[in-house]
Amino acid sequence: MRSPRRQSGLEDSQGERIPRYLRIRKRADFVRLQRGYRGKKTAHFIVIFAASRETQGRLGITVSRRVGCSVERNRVKRRVREFFRLHRNELQPAHDLLVIARTGAEKLSYEDVESELSAALAR
Repeated sequence: MRSPRRQSGLEDSQGERIPRYLRIRKRADFVRLQRGYRGKKTAHFIVIFAASRETQGRLGITVSRRVGCSVERNRVKRRVREFFRLHRNELQPAHDLLVIARTGAEKLSYEDVESELSAALAR
């Protein structure tokens, strides 16, 4: 049985999570995006976007083992997801977005991630 404190914390965060249908989850979708489309490159990210087969745009994140240890890779993914969550309304609605983190992305703060991804998506 979970404690009441833990339960209330989960209820508060449910509304802020990116729902499952807004995430790219299948390997075939990742491969389709990586093979068929060109992306925009920044110093620490490659951003690939293409028309979605779904009605809403989805997010996929790839962080290889070259980026750092698992703690750092997960931190990069959390920061990219937070950017997507906060800026989802500004992005094109029916486009899948794949963000590939490059070496050095683990050293960035959220503000750095936000500025790089905003610049890549604004072009």
